[in-house]
Formats: sequence, structure tokens, C-alpha cells
Amino acid sequence: MASFQERAGKIFMVFCLVAVTLAVIAAANPPEQKAVAVPGDLRTTPRQLAVNLNWEPAEGSVGYEVQRGATPNGPFKTLNNHLSWLTVFSDFVGEEATNFYRVRSIGTNDERHPLPSDWSQTIEGRSEALDQEKLLTDVQRASFDYFYEYGHPTSGLARASALRDPNICAIGASGMGFFNFGVGIERGFITRQEGAERTLKILKFLSDKAQRFHGAFPHFINGETGEVIPFSKYDDGADIVETAYLIQGVLFAREYFSQTNSNETEIRELSDKLWKDVEWNWFVKEEGKVPAMIWHWSPNYGWKKNLYILGYNECQIVYVLALASPTHPIETKSYWQGWESADYAADTNQFGIHVELGGCSDIGPPLFWTQFSYLGLDPRKIFFHGKSYFDHFRDFCLVQVRYAQAKSSVYKGYGPLWGITASAGPDGYKAFAPGLQDSGTLAPTASLSSMPYVPEESISCLMEMYQKYGDQLWGPFGFYDAFNFTRGWVSKTYLCIDQGPIAPMIENYRTGFCWKVFMKTPEIQPVVKLINDGEKMRFENMEKAGNLGRQ
Repeated sequence: MASFQERAGKIFMVFCLVAVTLAVIAAANPPEQKAVAVPGDLRTTPRQLAVNLNWEPAEGSVGYEVQRGATPNGPFKTLNNHLSWLTVFSDFVGEEATNFYRVRSIGTNDERHPLPSDWSQTIEGRSEALDQEKLLTDVQRASFDYFYEYGHPTSGLARASALRDPNICAIGASGMGFFNFGVGIERGFITRQEGAERTLKILKFLSDKAQRFHGAFPHFINGETGEVIPFSKYDDGADIVETAYLIQGVLFAREYFSQTNSNETEIRELSDKLWKDVEWNWFVKEEGKVPAMIWHWSPNYGWKKNLYILGYNECQIVYVLALASPTHPIETKSYWQGWESADYAADTNQFGIHVELGGCSDIGPPLFWTQFSYLGLDPRKIFFHGKSYFDHFRDFCLVQVRYAQAKSSVYKGYGPLWGITASAGPDGYKAFAPGLQDSGTLAPTASLSSMPYVPEESISCLMEMYQKYGDQLWGPFGFYDAFNFTRGWVSKTYLCIDQGPIAPMIENYRTGFCWKVFMKTPEIQPVVKLINDGEKMRFENMEKAGNLGRQ
């Protein structure tokens, strides 16, 4: 009789034989892999020299592949899709033409993930002949789409970038989004009801879920939870500058949505409360310096960053709103002694242009200084040294145009192309400016958002970028953030803070719409008068003293 050990050994051998047999069978007959779902409802929209494609997302897809063919049966060519996870694509064709398109979902070819899907139905897409006025609308629509189509699905807030964590949302750019919604309604991109619903969605989230500190918001916020996302170690609380960009948009929404239906009534109520909750005076500190406002406050580090907001730079709207607050205003001395700091005025000549507005140490400032505070605040209505800010900004832009012409032999594309501002660059995000901070990087937002100030030069740059370089620079939300042709580099993403001014500032050039609406704000009008009266008195005193140089 076999021992227990012998029987156990035989059983083990049989078990191993069965296991090996099953493994061989499995290898010869692998489990059937399923393909990911086909994208649905593929549709095309004609654009100037381009075709826009949209489709419904496919469950389980990690991205999408787009192909173009000259006939419905091909042959088809796969198109470069730098943001392949989006359900929108823009094909810059470069001419008026008819083509055919199809799209499929991307899977990964292993046992854990599905295979690519079959191709969608092939549909026709037509690009239109170039028309300058229609192109302006197309550019506005593309930037608007970043805020409306790519807005965070839960909060509606503006996502910081097309390449970052999609839950990272930017407060300041979300304020710019309200202006974009207004432009979208006026231009017929969406209905008034759709714009009101999205605006109300954002305002409810800001009111009910977003973290605030003395009524002010952080720079970045989680669009799903409303929690702060620290911008840096000591910047994990209130950012009064980003808050000001937000509130500028909130007040625009309050003034624009003036009808008596329930949505627009609630928009006005929530907007008014958010505006009145901000404790602007909390951010004024003297402590051995002028009574200026401080940019950041942290619940963990207090005033550790200690960054005073001293002009001139992009922050004028902060002081205008702080003076205008009906609940927590600052004293006027903070504007005159703090904002209008020692470097506020200038007396220089750049490329034959007399520059009287200061704040920059080299040839000129990055152009976002002339844009971020002025989507709603009308620079034609406020004055410095007897001259409107609009005229000062035109000087800044003309300096950049002539600087680019002077550097045409140094940096590729300069001359016909111009526009230096803070943007993405080949070595990362930088506050580029003419002179020492210039490496050949241009940002479309700089020239496009300068259209009210220098329309001829701005439109000329637009046409050059679009007609000559559209196949490199144009994507699903318009021009990519920046490019440096000298180094053969083009950003393949979008930054919300650069997208934000484009549609509103082009509209201010075309109709003055955003300026007209915002300047109806009753709290703003007395502040504009206060600034202008004070500037007039100071300017007259300086004229008498013969001192109109740097203050």
C-alpha cells in the first residue's frame, strides 16, 4: 500500500500536468479583447481656411485619432492631434476646400485595456475662403470655446491649462470667463439662456463650495471640491489680485444679466454678495512702508510673501475695486501713496515714442499689463499725466511693434510678428518683455488682445500668424499659447490667463461691448471721477513746478 507521501506526490504531479495543459490551451486561445466604443455624432463646422470637428466622448477611450481624406473612400491621412484626449479638433487646411473626416477612439493593445475602436462614419468638412471680419469672429469663438466647452464640468470654472491636472482651476481667468460668455451671447455662439445657466453654475459654486479668506479667493482652486490648490509654498490662501480679476467679471455679469427671470435675478444676487464679501481693506498694510495693498495672505504663513502691490503693472483693477467697495473700502491714500508708487511715472524715449507711464526697468512691459485690468475697466475713461491710459497703452504697443522690427535680424519672425508678454516658453513660463527678458518668444494673446490700441498692427500680425503659420500655430481653441521660431519651438497647449483677454479685447475693438457694460457699474463711476480729479490736480501742480519726469 502506497504511503501518504507517495499518494500526495502523485496528486501534485497530476495537478501540475493539468495546470500546464490549461496554460497551453489559454495561450493558444487568448481571451477575446473588446474594442473601445466608436465616437458618436461626428460633425464638422466650416471656419476660415480650416474645419472644426466635434464628437461625443466614447466610454473607455484614452484619446482619439483623426484622419482626413480627399474623397469619402480615402486614402486617409492621420492628422497631428496634440490634445488627443479632447473631443474637439481643428484642421487648418490653408485654403478653401472640401475634405472628408473620420475619427476613432484609442485603446491600448494589451489584456487590461480595450483595442482601438472601428472608425466612425466618414463625413464631409468644408473650409471657407479667408474673410478678415469672419476671421476675427472665428478667433473669438475659439478662445470662447476654451471657457465654455473646456470649462470644468462640475464647477464651470476655467481650467488652468489644457495640459495640467483638469481639476486645477484659475480664479482670475474664471472672472475673464464671464466676459467671454457675454461675448459668446452677443456673437451668437450660445443663447442668452445657456450663458446665464453657465454663469449661475459658477457663481453658485463660488458661493457655496469655494474656499475664501476674508472674502478673497486663492489663485488656484480644485474645480471639483472647491479646496485651495497652493500656487507655491507661501501662496496657499488669499490672492487679492486674482480675486480682483474674478470680481471684475462678477460685476460685469451682474450688470449684463439684467432681465427679470429667475436665473438672471439670482445671478445679480449672488454676484452682489460675492463682491460685498471681499474685505479689500484687510489687505492694506503700512508696517514701515507706504499704505499699499499686499498681494497674498495665507492661513498658515500669514503675510510671509510680503509682496506689496505697487504700480505701474497689471494690478490697477485691484485698487479701483478696493476704492469702490461698498462694504470694505480702502482709504484713498493707499491709491495715491501705494499704487502710484515711486516708479509709476516715466520720462523716456523708446523708438521715437515718448513713454510717460512707468513701472518697467527695460524697454517696455509685457503687454498683459495693458489687458488684464481692462477687460471691463475702460482705459479711455481714466487719465494719467493729462493723457488717457488708452493712449499710454497704445504707446506701449507701438514700442513693441518697433522693437520687433528692430530685432528682425536677431529673432526669426520678428517684424511682421510681434507681441511679447508673460507666457509659456521653450524653457518654461516666464514674464517675457522687450530687452533683457526677450528670447525670441512671442504670444498670440499679446498682439490679439492689443487690438483696441493698435488695430492695424494687431490685425496685420493676426493675418501673418494665421495665413503663413496657421498649420503650426492653430489648434482646437485658437492659436496655441506661444511660439519661438528661432528655436523651432511651438507650445502645444493653452493657458487660461492668456486665453481670457482675447475675445473680450477683440470685442472692445469691434464694438466696445465689454467696456460699455462694466462701466455701467454704479460703484465704479465715482471712483473713476475720484481718480481723474486727483490726477488732474496733481498734473497741474507738476506742470507748474516743471516736474513731469519720474515721480
